[in-house]
Amino acid sequence: MLLSFSILLLLGCLLLTELRSSLVDDVTSHQLAFDETAASMASNLTKASLTPDRYLAANNRYLAANNRYLAANKPSRHVDTSVSSNKAKQMSVVEHDVRAARFIPHQAALPPWQKQPTFIPELDTVQSRVIQGEVIVKSVPTQKSVIHGNKRQIEQEDFQEASRDSMQQRVATWAGHSIRCGRPLSIPYQDAPASQDLFIISQLKYGKLLLSDELFAYQEEGKQYLPMQLLAELLMLPIQFDANTSSLSGWYLSPEKTIDVSNNLMIFWGNGTNCNIEKTRVFYDDWDLYVERRVIELMFGIEIVFEPSRQGFSIAESATIPLSQIQERKRRYELFTAQQDLNNKLKVKEIKREDAMIGDLAMGLDLGIVSQKTLDIHKTQVEGFIQARSDIAGHNVYAGYSWSETDEVINAYIEKTLANSWVKHYRIGSIESHSMPLISESSEGVGIRVTAGEGFTEDFRYITVEGEVEPDWDVELYRNNSLISIQRVGSNAHYRFTQVPYYMGLNQYQLRFFGPNGETRSESFSKMLDHSVLDKGSLGVSYGAMLREQDDLQQHYVNVNWAATDSLTTGVSIVKQEIAADDWLIIPKISVNFLGEKNLIQVNYADTGDGFATGVIVQGSGEDIDWLADWEFFEDFLSWENPDDRLNQQAQLNLSGSFAVSDLSWALSGNWKDHGVASDFLQFNARVSGQYHRFSYSNEFRWQSSLHKNRIYNRIAASGKVQNWYLRSYLDLAVAPELEVNQWVLNANSSISDRLNYQVELNYHPQSDVAFSVRNSLAYLFDHSALRLVVDTHSDGDWLAQLRWNSSLLWQPETNLWLLDRISYLNTGAVKIIAFQDDNADGVFNDNEHAVSGLSFSGHSQSDKTTDHNGELLITHLQTTRPQRLLLKELSLADPFLVPVAIAITVNAHPGNIQEILYPVLYTAELEGNVMRLNAGKLQPATGMLITISNQALNREYKTRVEYDGVFIFDRVIPGRYQIFIEDKLTADLVLKPGDYLELDTITLEH
Repeated sequence: MLLSFSILLLLGCLLLTELRSSLVDDVTSHQLAFDETAASMASNLTKASLTPDRYLAANNRYLAANNRYLAANKPSRHVDTSVSSNKAKQMSVVEHDVRAARFIPHQAALPPWQKQPTFIPELDTVQSRVIQGEVIVKSVPTQKSVIHGNKRQIEQEDFQEASRDSMQQRVATWAGHSIRCGRPLSIPYQDAPASQDLFIISQLKYGKLLLSDELFAYQEEGKQYLPMQLLAELLMLPIQFDANTSSLSGWYLSPEKTIDVSNNLMIFWGNGTNCNIEKTRVFYDDWDLYVERRVIELMFGIEIVFEPSRQGFSIAESATIPLSQIQERKRRYELFTAQQDLNNKLKVKEIKREDAMIGDLAMGLDLGIVSQKTLDIHKTQVEGFIQARSDIAGHNVYAGYSWSETDEVINAYIEKTLANSWVKHYRIGSIESHSMPLISESSEGVGIRVTAGEGFTEDFRYITVEGEVEPDWDVELYRNNSLISIQRVGSNAHYRFTQVPYYMGLNQYQLRFFGPNGETRSESFSKMLDHSVLDKGSLGVSYGAMLREQDDLQQHYVNVNWAATDSLTTGVSIVKQEIAADDWLIIPKISVNFLGEKNLIQVNYADTGDGFATGVIVQGSGEDIDWLADWEFFEDFLSWENPDDRLNQQAQLNLSGSFAVSDLSWALSGNWKDHGVASDFLQFNARVSGQYHRFSYSNEFRWQSSLHKNRIYNRIAASGKVQNWYLRSYLDLAVAPELEVNQWVLNANSSISDRLNYQVELNYHPQSDVAFSVRNSLAYLFDHSALRLVVDTHSDGDWLAQLRWNSSLLWQPETNLWLLDRISYLNTGAVKIIAFQDDNADGVFNDNEHAVSGLSFSGHSQSDKTTDHNGELLITHLQTTRPQRLLLKELSLADPFLVPVAIAITVNAHPGNIQEILYPVLYTAELEGNVMRLNAGKLQPATGMLITISNQALNREYKTRVEYDGVFIFDRVIPGRYQIFIEDKLTADLVLKPGDYLELDTITLEH
């Protein structure tokens, strides 16, 4: 007993030290979230897509503009975004859509070892990035270097000679260190498309400033890769990503120190301390290029620290990237968001989830013939499982039914999530109750559960993660890349993880699914716990009534939470609980919560009239450690959490962090229970987890003291891919008082061919009736289903054989569309895009308007599909745990005078409804004019003056500047009624119709 209290006292001292440190640093900071999605799209000037007359007119105007430019040999009216002067910054950020303006880009001076690239002037690149809900659209030149094989070799020889002759230079950094490389570098790389399974959701900090709390980084073989385009946006670096060529171009510190990442070779000036990187890898998708962390450190001379326990990146402040500059950028972005929110919706359109009155039917079927021999008894039976999802009366409905000779299981519910309503969510049928400290943990049962109000959090210690998947699937749950638990789904097709850690700050969770036919998929989501849980004055309410599954006891409760301030909330609960058959208790409970920037304190008190219970929860996040402490005291208090008044008190302490010298994370925990009759229970856990190459692994030691006996256990888990094999191993050992194996499971599966999958599982469990068993599974994958033969052999001579067939079905009653696939439709969503030429710009597909065929979208697994002759494109198997962005491949839009209202759409798909999404494409207009200035009786071109045309109805503006000869041109303008401004003075009103080419009379300004 004395030893137990001594160990807890030591951990308490560590906690107190961390709490003091965290409270000192607990200051309010405004967070800025960035969506890392980026797109790069080039205008397609395909001659074949234009009528001859229109093409000749456009081409003549283009040639005339270029001839005027070349004759005067003056700078373009557009400014290269890589120029860092104040004037360039003002002119390079075009807040609206001027995507087809024709120009020849200004070429910055290049160092002697790099030759001047040959530019293709007729292509413009539109760069759009969603930043805290806004879209910044830039019209910048696509700079494509024309490099032939022999010229590339000569260029590299010149580059290497310059590298040898360059001198070491030193640049002071914020910490007093120096940049010792200081020479041009050439690093070859291999590129590959990014795999969705290897993305991690993380935070990015620069010093103490939070730049992004949802950064999609890439991790493979223990190395982290950061999105370069997003990093450039956040740190204000003059670097541009070209999605068409998966390349990077720009410069750093000075325009002479260029950066070029293309054609499997990186060329840049080394600014870091490690100049010995011989080769690297990069990964790409439709949004960004992901570059290895150590290469980024070398490229920019910065230090990037990755914390595995929090899945976060921290960049040390550097004199070359001043923090004040980033903060000013943040201020401008916030101002821009407030002023341009409506206009931004025209660029990236969010499609809200729709629940149908009579939706589509998504089904999963698994039928099997099972033959087995047990104790010399042989029998054969038929068993199966059916799942279904659909929308009925605006609600999502799920039902699952499994049967065999020995058991029947039904799991069903109806639920609805509401966005713009006081009631946020309700579910009837199979439910999970809310967790209430002191009274009851989250429980399974049948009943109703309702959540309402501005926000609601009753238990800050844990969350419950649950869902449905097909039987015999394995599910692994990870938090911040550390394995939490593993489950094999039973006949009810339901997985459920309870008491999942939930710490202050950002919690990243990932579910990894492994199917019996070799299927693998993953789902990721994040949950933030900070002082923003409830805003001042907001009210949160929850209600539940259930019949608990394990013992048929009932519970009814209502919880109310009110935010007295931005950081202080109070809660009241009334619980009616059946603690035994027909034995009811009414338990009132109050709670007070203090939520700081890095710390949380919750105090709970409950009273039954005959006794009481109280508890304190304290948790926080320090510089290097996350921690949680929980203490509960019971005095003659009965509840589901303390049946039969068994406990007098209990306490736990959890600490977690990461090792600074590696990518390993660690966790320590202690749990103590003071029983009323039995002896005290004490347990300590220590876990280390990490990733090596493509393997995730963890090792956990557990020491228990109960009934005056000490026991030590060890659990080792590893999961990952080796060549074509996916391996998973779980080993449970009893270390003391005797060394023995409790259970060892080894699973390996591989695709023998595109159609054939083999899986073997070894299970050693010496304490069970069957000490050793081997499962061999061979699955043949058809296009629309899978057929699987499974044979289990046991060490005692018994065996079990199964022949199973499974498939998934999607039926749309409205069109009588039937789809069969071996990939489940029950856990994925579908949308139907309908593209049309919106001639009257009303957003409605009218009878006299034409469908647009041939459009394709990236951002999903079927990106090779295009809209058909009806303008329709069905996209299935979309993720449902988070919004998914679909980006138009602009090269698939054959006519350059057609412009989509939204370049990208964000969909919120869900099973049970194929949501139809109208995708209007507008036939644009062109406008050309001439502005002259009358000066001393002579007409002179009004060169450089800002011309703006504004459409108040569309909340849209276009901007350009007058050229050297007085001409200004607007291309690809969405039709409508516009006002034209010269600088800030209204000049005229005009109406542009689809397909118009309007040439204005010369405008003369008096000097």
